[in-house]
Amino acid sequence: MDSPKALIVDDEPTICRACEKILSREGYSVKVAYSGKQALSILEQEPFDILFTDLKMAEMGGMELLETLRSRFPDLVPVVITGYSTIASAVETMKLGAFDYLPKPFTPDEMTAVAKKAWEKRQKLIETRAIVQGDMPPSFCGIVGKSPKIHEIFRMIRKVAPTSSTVLIVGETGTGKELVARAIHAFSPRSEHRFSAVDCGTLSVELLESELFGHVKGAFTGAVSNKQGIFEAADQGTVFLDEICNINLEIQGKLLRFIQEREFLPVGGTETKHVDIRLVFATNRDLEKMVAEGTFREDLYYRLYVYPIQLPPLRERREDIPVLAYHLLSKMQAQGGKKITVISDAALRMIEQYDWPGNIRQLESAIERAVISCEGTTIEPHHLPMAVTRAGLPEAYPVPQNNREFLTLKKRLREQAIGELEREFVLEALQRNDWNVTRAAQDVNIQRPNFQALMRKHAIRSARNDE
Repeated sequence: MDSPKALIVDDEPTICRACEKILSREGYSVKVAYSGKQALSILEQEPFDILFTDLKMAEMGGMELLETLRSRFPDLVPVVITGYSTIASAVETMKLGAFDYLPKPFTPDEMTAVAKKAWEKRQKLIETRAIVQGDMPPSFCGIVGKSPKIHEIFRMIRKVAPTSSTVLIVGETGTGKELVARAIHAFSPRSEHRFSAVDCGTLSVELLESELFGHVKGAFTGAVSNKQGIFEAADQGTVFLDEICNINLEIQGKLLRFIQEREFLPVGGTETKHVDIRLVFATNRDLEKMVAEGTFREDLYYRLYVYPIQLPPLRERREDIPVLAYHLLSKMQAQGGKKITVISDAALRMIEQYDWPGNIRQLESAIERAVISCEGTTIEPHHLPMAVTRAGLPEAYPVPQNNREFLTLKKRLREQAIGELEREFVLEALQRNDWNVTRAAQDVNIQRPNFQALMRKHAIRSARNDE
């Protein structure tokens, strides 16, 4: 990649020369402008990566320049340099899209450090725009990511898929364990045969046994005919047993025998059946700890722990979060509906900073909610769930330096928090009532016109036409 290009905007020539000298020494290609209008004229002629601008200038001040940059040059990373370093001006410049805030006087090292962070941000923006234009990393059987950790998962899948070995996938809820199981099947010699998935945590003991092994007529009340189990139906294929940690010791014993012999008896049956299937298991709990507690059979544990694949949570592969966010957005676009193509820089920063305890599943729900809330073409911070926007607050505001600044920020944060809570209140009511405005208003005991006013205030539209 070429060296980063920086544009310095200040009506004081000495400041421009000093900045140019600092950045040129660090390998940046630098140009200067002595007003906001001149900066815009230069930007029309050639692209830049980073822009440093003063706030107070005689012809077009920094605030006006920032506002123009946000609409006309959204990929540019602006940094504000000024001697007027108040909390109010800092907040305003952040709202207008400034990436960072550098008060005068500053040292060469301070400017270099800010420039480095801005260049890293610019590189992320380049990657993001590539995703928007469809030039995103290809998915691996639906698994999306570019981080070293996810590429290690790809390598492990390719290595084990051609074999018939049992695989245990370990990962938190929502990390994509079933996608990995499907990828193993897709790259295996069994790919032309059936893939069956069973969530062991959603079935009772009786139902799970019948679901896996089948049953014969009269085996129990309600068994009015013979039923083929999943193991038999998936012969020559792959069976994925999710949340294997939830089965009881009795089923564990029967499953152990099946793993060893690939033979089983249907519930109530007397004839042993034999199948040839590939088994893939998954768990979101520590099976070794369960063995120590006596809730999971040790012999079964060793049978499962042949080739473990540990899926990292999203918080451990943050570089994949923007890619996943845009992938999920494009998937929703393909399903029809609104034409939302961009996640704003501020919203994307909050998405990246959040820890996502529910992982990809939670991220998908957040993007879906944002799409429902968004009226334009760009997802903004106020379209995201409150938990996500709150996570971004500590880094969004500088620490106050005196009581006046503290009171100003306190008032702003209070208003923002109330607004976020209000918006979440409306969204939750709509979700509980299948996006029916009338029922949602009745549910929260608010008159329908008042509820609609809250929806308009926060740019929320119902997914239903019940108005």
